[in-house]
Amino acid sequence: MLNNKPVNHVNTDYNKQIDISASPKEAFKALTDHIHLWWSRTSDSVQKEGGHFTIHFENGYWWTFKILEFTPNNEIIWKCIDGEPDFNKEWIGHVLHWKITEIDSKTIINFHQVGLTPDIDCYEVCSTTWDMFIAHRLKDHLS
Repeated sequence: MLNNKPVNHVNTDYNKQIDISASPKEAFKALTDHIHLWWSRTSDSVQKEGGHFTIHFENGYWWTFKILEFTPNNEIIWKCIDGEPDFNKEWIGHVLHWKITEIDSKTIINFHQVGLTPDIDCYEVCSTTWDMFIAHRLKDHLS
């Protein structure tokens, strides 16, 4: 939900789903307090609605996100508000939506990046990298 309206994901936006054995609480913690354990180093982290954080990579790339939605153990929505170098500026304005659900003793994490579509320059690199971070590093962290 974004401003009490469902987030509409166009079929071309990047989507990824993983099933894990960890609890929704553990999954939410991985997406908030433990981002550095599966994605990269963070700074200026304020993990609450209206807060923000910056993610930094060893190659000097970084993005800053504002937290639009923060529903513990269920949903978190970030909006990219800045990034460097120019390659990363394509993400500015993108909405990254994480949804956590529990079905039959399995936790499911759904991720949608609204704006990350095949028509932008970084799509191939970014989608492949997200596949690695979500399907491998996040999943392994929660296993």
